Amino acid sequence: MLDIENFDKKFKSIVNTHEWKKLQQAFNECDNVFIFGHGGNMAIADHAAVDMSRLTNKNVMAPGSGVTATSIISDESFETWISKWLEFRTKYVDDMSKCLAIGVSCSTSGRSSDCLVNALNWAQSNGMKTGLLAAQEKENLNKDIISINQNCIYYHTSEIVSMALTYELIHSAGFNCPSIRQKANKRKFESLNIKSEIVDVISNANVPPGFEHEQKNIAIDFDGVIHNFDKGWYDGTCYGNVISGARESLKELSKHYNIVIFSSKCRPDRPLVNEKTGLELVNNWLEEKDLLQYVDYVTYEKPRAEFYIDDKALRFENNWEEILKRVI
Repeated sequence: MLDIENFDKKFKSIVNTHEWKKLQQAFNECDNVFIFGHGGNMAIADHAAVDMSRLTNKNVMAPGSGVTATSIISDESFETWISKWLEFRTKYVDDMSKCLAIGVSCSTSGRSSDCLVNALNWAQSNGMKTGLLAAQEKENLNKDIISINQNCIYYHTSEIVSMALTYELIHSAGFNCPSIRQKANKRKFESLNIKSEIVDVISNANVPPGFEHEQKNIAIDFDGVIHNFDKGWYDGTCYGNVISGARESLKELSKHYNIVIFSSKCRPDRPLVNEKTGLELVNNWLEEKDLLQYVDYVTYEKPRAEFYIDDKALRFENNWEEILKRVI
């Protein structure tokens, strides 16, 4: 079987990093995006540019053609052609701070790598926001360029991860990545000339196709359930100890469920504490306490789950009168 290096875990690990949060913020704030790469990554960039353009409110461009590349290379050089392409494309841009340049690369060194580094350095020096999706750490990169190191062994894994990350940028900027079923239903209703609102049948299912494994999720709150939160917010850190019984329970539950930890600490709008996101703080605490080995995912959202364990939860059993008495 083809080795894709535990793609799901790798993808989630990347989007939980501080560097990724910075790149996501840069994408959210920009009006113009320029994305580029060589070889298979030129196709990734072209595909991403098309979907980003049609699914968001941003102007997104990629070189996307051997004609473009070879025409510029014939006048310039291989190492500088993307820099020149950026210069052409930003000629009439008034505010370069509203532009984001993203390089996509599998190479660690050589002419291909030099070309991308030169382009990103040019963009950075001309006031653009810059990011790099790279299979491995790249040399001679300006320290202000947001570098996303995928830690990939294979070219194919890096290209798959890069493609998925471009959709994550779209999704986490608040735009919709439509489902296949949704589009099929739309075409079906349109062919029948039905003008009423088209509903995606997937949204009516308890668990969408492809997410059946999430039926075995158990969602567990962090503060007050796993982490001793006896001083409240305090200094914003994860300062407490492991609540009695939590370690043994997580270990046992992990044999039967996918454990999802949820916490408002992880919300992306939460201010950094000691230069770390809430997600980083929670993950670091779990790792420090040797609990991360039992956890499949950490999130701020309400995940799909068979059960929810939360110290502030009230179980609803058609008992609104009782609940009102308890909370008012």
